[in-house]
Amino acid sequence: MQFKVILALIPIYLILGSCKNDDLEAAKSFAALSKDLAIANKQISADIYASCARAASWEALGTPESRKIMQDQLDACDHYFRPNSENTEIAGSVLVNYVTAVGNLATKNENGFTPKIEQISETLGNIDINGRKLDENARQAGFQIVDFITNLLVNDFRRRNLKLAIVCTDQDIQEYSANLSNLIELSYTNDLLNTEIKQINEHFGFYIDQVNRRLTGLPGSKDNPPKDNPQDFNTLQERQTLLEEQERAEINKVIKRKKEASAYVATIRSTADFHSQLKRIFNENRQELSSKQIQKCKKYRSNNESQNVQSTNIQNDSWNQEITTSELKEAKKATKKYIDKVTPLVDEIQD
Repeated sequence: MQFKVILALIPIYLILGSCKNDDLEAAKSFAALSKDLAIANKQISADIYASCARAASWEALGTPESRKIMQDQLDACDHYFRPNSENTEIAGSVLVNYVTAVGNLATKNENGFTPKIEQISETLGNIDINGRKLDENARQAGFQIVDFITNLLVNDFRRRNLKLAIVCTDQDIQEYSANLSNLIELSYTNDLLNTEIKQINEHFGFYIDQVNRRLTGLPGSKDNPPKDNPQDFNTLQERQTLLEEQERAEINKVIKRKKEASAYVATIRSTADFHSQLKRIFNENRQELSSKQIQKCKKYRSNNESQNVQSTNIQNDSWNQEITTSELKEAKKATKKYIDKVTPLVDEIQD
């Protein structure tokens, strides 16, 4: 899978289109970007189940007992990790849908999305991978991201208030991205894939140990091959070498998946950092929101009471929604740094 190096939640060039042709080209580019992000999310999420199944398959050691253990573990994968794999994809789709929706705002694309918000909220609460879950703050943040964007689209919210979308959603984006990336890193990259490597080692170790015991049982030694049965000795050595090569090849496949997963996690975090930079640029370099900004944000939320947006005593009577020249200049600088950082990460993720 090849990502576009422009991977970002808010591609700056989409903000700039001033004519229909520019908007059309921007929309096409953004459609490709959203598609790639969705593919990455689907690939990593699907492998949560696939990794469990692969690890289980290495249990088979040619005995009825080991095959029974393998089948029991495969059943556990179906019962436990398959639904978690599906739920994790839905969790990742919250960010994918946010990318798509904000792109629609920027390009005046009328194709919004109408997610089942309560169903998404329930799904986020059901994720449990080896005891690791999205915490309640992250679940609520994911709910608010979808709820906010949905209400913006329903209210015909378009480019003139793009700054508001970025500023209002940033706290939720930070909370959700951090929790989701940690979940993937701990439960998939550091747990499931490491378990898979352990099972591969145990599988090949079983057969390599058998070969070693046969070699030890032959007259002579590895350093001093027996003269009476050199063919048996050479055959066993070749078998040992082949098993070790196969083991390294299988482990390298998992290491490649670990690199891809780490790149995906780093991309989520880098994108969240980039979003935070844009938030500060569009908020006069302030982290906090004024009381009037908070009220503007609440206007587009279904459940205002559930919000916990930072506030200060700073009052801002006129929150200009137009992107200024100076803001645009800073945004371009931030975009270039982001692309330079993300490019080597997305290159790690391939078909």
